[in-house]
Amino acid sequence: MPRAKAITIAAAAAAAVLASCSLDYESARLEAQLPEKLPDTVATDLVHRVVKNSRTVLELTADRAETWDAQHRTVIDGASFVEYDQAGAIAVEGSAGRVVFHTDTEDAEISGRVRVYSALEEAGIETEALAWKSKPRLLTAPVHDRVIISSDNGSRLEGTGFVGDFRRREFVFTGPVQGTYVWTEEEEGE
Repeated sequence: MPRAKAITIAAAAAAAVLASCSLDYESARLEAQLPEKLPDTVATDLVHRVVKNSRTVLELTADRAETWDAQHRTVIDGASFVEYDQAGAIAVEGSAGRVVFHTDTEDAEISGRVRVYSALEEAGIETEALAWKSKPRLLTAPVHDRVIISSDNGSRLEGTGFVGDFRRREFVFTGPVQGTYVWTEEEEGE
């Protein structure tokens, strides 16, 4: 009996040890995923200024910005920007609810009440979402999203299927379009 009791006690002890040592790999797997789930940098109430030759050429503000270095991605929430010309006057200004910027390609997805106005072009664009492709310099909206382009001269076009080609300095709507286009005397000579 003493030997049986010793084996029972040893078995109970072994069972207790094994029960307390779980082979739970979940926490190790979660740790491996953390770099994908957690940003490398988080900034709130961000103000970022680009200064050249002692003058501000661009100012970006955001409620929150997160960067993922390994993914070459920056996510900016509550974004607005102002670009200044050489004289210090506002050249372009805009805002969006969210910008996902890819640092390796300089492409971006822009969403949430997107508004951009160019003082140089005397025109602006409004929509809910845009995608920027840096290499071909194309700005596109989802095919069914409404895009409004308005000009200081009173022109206002609204349509779907927007594609803006910044190399050619032209834009098209592939879907239905409505609005008013004001022809100016300057365009007659072109």
